[in-house]
This record gives sequence, C-alpha cells and structure tokens, in this order.
Amino acid sequence: MNSSKEIYQLTKHKTRVVILGSERNTIIAMTLHVLTYHEREVDIVSESTHKISLTDENDFVIIEAGENTHELNANIALLSSNLEADNSQLTHFINSITNGGILVYNEEDSMIKELIEENTKPIQKYPYQTPPYTIENEQFFLNTNEGKLPLEISGKNDLQNLAGVKWICQHMAIDEDDFYEAIGSFEGRKQ
Repeated sequence: MNSSKEIYQLTKHKTRVVILGSERNTIIAMTLHVLTYHEREVDIVSESTHKISLTDENDFVIIEAGENTHELNANIALLSSNLEADNSQLTHFINSITNGGILVYNEEDSMIKELIEENTKPIQKYPYQTPPYTIENEQFFLNTNEGKLPLEISGKNDLQNLAGVKWICQHMAIDEDDFYEAIGSFEGRKQ
C-alpha cells in the first residue's frame, strides 16, 4: 500500500472522504452500497484489501485510513468508535483535516467526543449516535419521520454506523430520503 503522503498526491484534486475507526470496513461498505444504488461512482483506496481504484472522472475518493492518516488532509472525515490510535494521533488527524472541512464522529464514544469538542480546528463537526429504532419479530426497523424503515442489518453497531454513513452520504450529495431508500436493502459487509 502506498504511504499516506503518496495517496494524498494521487488524490489531491479530489474530495477525500477518510474513514477511520474499528468499524471502517462496514462504514465503507454501507457508503458504497448507497452510492451504487443511486449510480454514483466514487474512487476507492482501501488499506485492508490493498485496493486502489482511481479514475480521472470521479470527484470523490473514499479512503480507508490506517496509520499515518495525518498526511491525507481529509476534506470529509468520519471517526467511529473503538479507535486504536492514541489521543495525540487522533488530534494530529483532526488537525490535518482541511480548514472548513467536515468531521463526522460518534458522540457515544466519550473519548472521541471529548477530544473533538476540545479541538479548535476551524472545521464543521457533525456528531452522530444510535438512531431511534424498534425490533419486531427479530426484524430491526429504523424510526424515521416517514415511519418505520425495515432494515436487513441488526445490532447497535450497525445502527451507529448507519447514522454516521447518513452524514457522509449527505455531504456527498445524497439527500436523506434517497439515503433511506438505499440503506434499507443493505445486507451487511460481504466477507
């Protein structure tokens, strides 16, 4: 895999959407599902699968972040929970987000929430948490303004991920209604 400095050089003319955290593979899979559902193409740089797919046509690139993420200069970033990085690494990553950039974060992770709330970097901060849901006959339903949306996923982690992905997709020009239309058919990350 290329270094984050090399990845930045390859993607500096694109909007870099950087996903960091223990749930990053699921978050990326959800995001790609929604984008594919709406026939939106995006470039990918994945550390875990060693996949790099870059084109001249796509405006957005989703980057699965690993170590040395501070050189990626994210335009849009998502921090999920259970991060393996220490506070100084996370602070460095947050400070590397482009001025005016977007940081989506799981506010149910108290360490992440505190770190981000104390940070004075001039970025937009979008917290997320487990959205309201119900379970009927072992089926999970997302409670939306339009009613209950049946989901193929289950569990609190997937619901938290869904909430973060909704913010990411909205910043990639997928509105809330279109997001809900697509996410209902997401069955989980394929192994």
